[in-house]
Amino acid sequence: MAGETNGAIVLESTEHIPIAQLNPELSAPATRAIKAVVTLTWPYSSATGSVAFLLSEPDFRLRRARGQVRVRFSGSSAKAIAASGIASGDEVILCLDGVEWVPDNDTVATPGRGIEHELKFTERLLLQVGFTTS
Repeated sequence: MAGETNGAIVLESTEHIPIAQLNPELSAPATRAIKAVVTLTWPYSSATGSVAFLLSEPDFRLRRARGQVRVRFSGSSAKAIAASGIASGDEVILCLDGVEWVPDNDTVATPGRGIEHELKFTERLLLQVGFTTS
């Protein structure tokens, strides 16, 4: 419980930035976070030990102009994400502390995705989820 409280305090103190502003030269990533909606999921793969999401700006009008990013989780972060039950439509706040910038060399692009990198998290992850109800 104390870890959850500390994480919530850290997330409250981060600066939320638009997805379009994400880049490897971003200063002080540990103090930055993005607020996004999960729009697509790649389920946990035991073969690769990873899971991924396409995160999009909550305001759909901002998604076409660099308003989406693919985020991949591996290692212990992937196991935590897989156990969390996060799904399409859930809103997340993702702290950039521990992010690794992976150039996006996919030949098949997701429409509207826009930024040139994929975000990768391995062992360090601070994420808050607002689950949707159906």
